[in-house]
Amino acid sequence: MLKNLKKYWWVFALVFIFLFSYYIRAINIVPDRLLSFDPIFQYRFTKYIADWGHLPIWDELSYYVGRSDTPNDSFIWYITAIIHFFLKSFGFSLFTTASYASAIYGAMIVFPAFLLGKELSNKYGGLISAVLMGTAPQILIRTFGSSYDTDQIVLFFILLTTYLGIHALKRRSIANFSLAVIGFTAFMLTWGMFAFTFFILIGFIVINFILSIFINRESKKIEKAFYKNIIIAFSEVKYQILILICIFLGILLTGFILKKDPLFSFFAIIGFAQKAEAWIVNISIAELQPFSIFILEGWMVAMGRFVIGNNIIDMAVFLIFVLSLIFGIFISYKKDLQNLSFVVTLFLVGFYTTFRGIRFTEFSSALFIILVSVGLGYFIEFCSKKNQLLKASSIGLTLCIAFIAMNLGQQIGQSVGPDINANWDDAWTFLRTKTPELSIVGTWWDPGHMIAGIAERRDYADGAHCAYGCKYTINDRITDLGKIMATNDENESLRLIRKYQGDSPKVYWIASDDLIGKFQWLQYFGTGCDARTEDRCPLYMMLGEQSRSVDSSGNIVLRSYGNVIVLTGEMPIPIFVQDINAALFEETIFYINGEVNVFKLPQNETQSLLESLKPLERQLNIRFVNQTMPLTVWIPQHFSYIVIIPQNLRNSVFTKMFMLEGQGLEHFKQVFRNEQVKIYEVI
Repeated sequence: MLKNLKKYWWVFALVFIFLFSYYIRAINIVPDRLLSFDPIFQYRFTKYIADWGHLPIWDELSYYVGRSDTPNDSFIWYITAIIHFFLKSFGFSLFTTASYASAIYGAMIVFPAFLLGKELSNKYGGLISAVLMGTAPQILIRTFGSSYDTDQIVLFFILLTTYLGIHALKRRSIANFSLAVIGFTAFMLTWGMFAFTFFILIGFIVINFILSIFINRESKKIEKAFYKNIIIAFSEVKYQILILICIFLGILLTGFILKKDPLFSFFAIIGFAQKAEAWIVNISIAELQPFSIFILEGWMVAMGRFVIGNNIIDMAVFLIFVLSLIFGIFISYKKDLQNLSFVVTLFLVGFYTTFRGIRFTEFSSALFIILVSVGLGYFIEFCSKKNQLLKASSIGLTLCIAFIAMNLGQQIGQSVGPDINANWDDAWTFLRTKTPELSIVGTWWDPGHMIAGIAERRDYADGAHCAYGCKYTINDRITDLGKIMATNDENESLRLIRKYQGDSPKVYWIASDDLIGKFQWLQYFGTGCDARTEDRCPLYMMLGEQSRSVDSSGNIVLRSYGNVIVLTGEMPIPIFVQDINAALFEETIFYINGEVNVFKLPQNETQSLLESLKPLERQLNIRFVNQTMPLTVWIPQHFSYIVIIPQNLRNSVFTKMFMLEGQGLEHFKQVFRNEQVKIYEVI
C-alpha cells in the first residue's frame, strides 16, 4: 500500500491542485449573483433548459424581431441544468448553481493541462502545467465562479482535444482515434470555433514534415540528401495525415447526427483570423483591441501575467519562464522530433493568437504555460540524473514558482466576483415589473444580455453576433443604435427605433453613464466620424474629482477636477485653469433640488461676472482672462465627476437624454432615473 502511495504521489498532488484551483475561483462567489454581460446570456439559455428541458426553437427576446437559431454553447447549458436538478432541493438557485458550477469548470482545466504537459515531457512537467494553468491571472480573470461563460469549458476542451489529437497522431490506434473524435464532438457542442484545436493539429503535421526533411531522426543532424529526406518525411507523415482525415470525417459524421455544422466552424475561424472586423462590433470591443507582444509587459501577459508587483521577483520569474521554454525546445530537439514539432507548433500558434487582441491572451497563456512547464519538467529530469543536490535544487526552484503562482492566484481570486450595482438592479427591476411584458428595450448593444436575461424584455441587440437568423444583422443594428444616440435629429432617432419595434406595444430607451466613455464608438458607427483621427468630432470628456476645499463651517466651497475647478454654491461655476490663466465656460448644466438647470453665459454680462470673481484671483493664485471656453460643462448632483460637452455633441439625443433629463425631446418621456441610468418611454 505504502509502495503504491509513493509510486502515485503525483495523483494526490494533482487532486490538491484541482481543489486549490476551485477554491480561488469560488472564494468570492455571492449567492444569486453573476457577472454581467455574457454570463447572463449563458444563464438565460441554461434557465430555459432547466425550466423546459430543451432549447427554444426561436429566441424571442434578443435581436428582436427574433433570432431563429441559438449559438453552439449548449454543452455548458445542459451540464449546468443537470447539476441544478440535484442542487435545487438544497436551496440553490440557478444563479448560485451556475456560479459554483463555473468554478468547477474552471478548476477542471488543470486535468488536461497535466495530461498535455506529461505527454510532452514527464509527470513533473504535467504537475507544473496544472498548477500554473490553475492559478495564472490571465486565465483566472476569465474563469472564476461568477463568470459563468464558455471560457472555462472552451479552455478545458482546447487542452483536452489537443492532448487527444496529438496522442492519436503519435500512438495510432482505434481507441485513441475514437477518443479524439469524442473529444472534438463534445467541443463542437461547446464552442462555435472548436476547429481552433484542429488547426493546431494541422500545424503540427506541417511542422513535423518540414523538420523531418531537415533533421535526421537517428542522428539528430542536418541531412544533406534533401530529396531523400523528403521521401522519408512523407512516409512518416502520411499516416498522420490519414489519421487526421479520419478524425475530420468522424467530426462530420457526429455533426450530421447531432444536427450541427462542423464546416461552419472551420470557415468561421479562418474568417475571424483573417478579418475579425467583418462584424463591425468587433472593432469596438475592448477585449479585441490591439495587443503588443513585442514589449516586456506584453510577453508577461501572454505567459499568464505572473506579476506580483516586485520588479526583482517578477523579472526573475519571467526569465525562468523564458529559459525554461528555450530549454524545453532544446531537449525536445535532442529527444523526440515529434515532441519538438508539437512544441514549435504551440509556440507559433500562441504567438499568432496574441495578434487577435488582448481577449485571446487567455489562449496564448495556456499554450505558453504548457511550453514553460515542459521545459521545467525536463529540467528536473535532467538534474535528477546528475545528483541528489541538483535534483533537490530544481524541485525547490519549481516549488518556489508554484508558491508564488498559488499566492498570486489567491489574491486574484479575492479581487474578482460578480458586479453588484444597485442603480442597475433598480433599472432592471423597473423594466421587469413596471413595463408591459412584450415591450422592447433599446440602448447601445452592451446591456442587451441583461435586458433579455434580467429585465426579461426584448432587446435591439446584444454582444452575441446574429448573422443569418436575424431580420437585420449585427452590422445593421450597431450602425443604427449609434446613430440613434449620436444624431441631433430626434425624428431620425424615432424612425430608426420604429424600424425594429415589430409588434411590441411599447418601446423604452436607456441612456446610461457608461456610454459617456464609450461614445467614441456610437459616434463612429452612427455618423462615420472617427474621433481617433478626425478633429471635427471631439468626444465627451469625463473628469473625476481630485480634491475639495471647505470653509470654516465645513461647507465645500471648491472642487478640483484637474484643469477644471468648480466653485460650489446655489449655482456652481466651472472654471478652466491653465498655469495661472483662468476662463469661464460658455454653458453650465447643473441641478437645483433634483431638477436640471441650464445657465448660458450672457455675452453682455460676462465682464460683470468676471469682476465679481476678481477677489478669488489672489486666493486661488489665478488670473481671469476675457475669453470664454466654447464648451458646455455638465455637473451631476453627486459631483463625483463632471463632463465637458463639445459643441458637436451639445444637442445630440444622448446629451438630451442623460445630461438634460429629456429637455428638448418630444418623443421621449422619462419614466425612471437614478445617478447612472435614465429610462425613457418612446412616444
